[in-house]
Amino acid sequence: MSRAAPLTVLLAIVFTLLGITPVAPGRAAAEEPLPPKLDVDAALRAFETQQIYRAPGAVAYFDTELIRRELPPDIRVLIAPFTGPVEEGGNYASHDEHYEQVYDQLMRWSERTGKKWVRVEGLRVSSSEGVTASPSDLTELRRVTAWYDVTDLLWLVIRHAKGVQTGSGSPDRPKARVVTATPQQLTELERRLRDDPVYNAPGREDPVELSVERIRERTGMRVRVAAFPVVDPSEPMVDYARPLAKRFPGEVVLVAQGGWLEVAGAHHHELVSARDYAYGRYEGGSFEQGITMTDRIGTVLLRADQLLTEHPFSRPPPRTSRQLIGALAPWLVGGSALAIGAIALLRALLRRARQARADRAALREAGAEAFAEITELGRRLLDADGGRDAAAAERHATATTLFEQAHTAGAMAEVRDIAIQGQRLLREERGS
Repeated sequence: MSRAAPLTVLLAIVFTLLGITPVAPGRAAAEEPLPPKLDVDAALRAFETQQIYRAPGAVAYFDTELIRRELPPDIRVLIAPFTGPVEEGGNYASHDEHYEQVYDQLMRWSERTGKKWVRVEGLRVSSSEGVTASPSDLTELRRVTAWYDVTDLLWLVIRHAKGVQTGSGSPDRPKARVVTATPQQLTELERRLRDDPVYNAPGREDPVELSVERIRERTGMRVRVAAFPVVDPSEPMVDYARPLAKRFPGEVVLVAQGGWLEVAGAHHHELVSARDYAYGRYEGGSFEQGITMTDRIGTVLLRADQLLTEHPFSRPPPRTSRQLIGALAPWLVGGSALAIGAIALLRALLRRARQARADRAALREAGAEAFAEITELGRRLLDADGGRDAAAAERHATATTLFEQAHTAGAMAEVRDIAIQGQRLLREERGS
């Protein structure tokens, strides 16, 4: 029996106790179409004649004219699709495979041509200079996830690659517009949600699939969900959630627009806190791999339920079936989560359990390799003669800083690569 088999058996028992019929993860995953896989060779060929190459399946939007004005001749921009889940059966079986097939090939091209690159993979913006940009506040996060607009992040990373001070300043462009839904729009959406508490609008590529009855049974929350497509870059986002919640008093209203989720209604403060937690906790993976809104809603509702029911320093309540299940499987995230999007959450739980072990081992190994290369670069710098090795010293400082911030094997591999670049600069300086 494999190491994952006992977990699979226990999960099956727990789901049976909760009245949920699990589906085999491999079969469920196979039913979900993967985004197109990036053809790196085609991208590198396009770099010969194009400064900006948009790969098939790419989803990110940006102000093309603004970005072109910012681009110098020695920088290329690659707009790539989401990677999809990094797992067996996906476009990339592991983070190491993704690193070798994408990042490593781009770095080899950069070393060969002397040019820099900026990559937008899904919604994640990074560069050959070891920098990744993230939204600085909720307003920017909403713009990235609702409109898929990465203009500000892309502008920032390009300026960093050019050597421009990026501590302040932003592109001169209007703010993303948000307008309140009209009475007619609210009435139409209210009618649909009274007919079916989960509504997926036409054009929604990631339909939400939830059992609101199970959610109510396990958490006590009455939930209504509306999911809309990504907002058109030329259009404002319509704010449905807050005015719609007034038409469903005492209920939780969730409105997804693209990859953004608005929350309103009952338990508003806990839901906002839970929503912000979910986006902060899973930003890196979801920006690169793609946001599954059913899973995101499950995370938000689970977190909100924890905030509402698990109060520190209070008198412990009688043991519930939820706590008994937690005693059997303490690593499970809670009874309410098991009822939310059962198929998606089962798949996620199994995947995370396997991936967590593999990620920890990979991180330890990659961290040791990166630390060794940073140490070797530091030793060589001590033997250097003065300021002739400033570029290598900058690589050492960058690698040291990023080492402290790296929490994945892929990030550690990038740190290691930066340290190796510094060593290569020293060898070239000395002609060895």
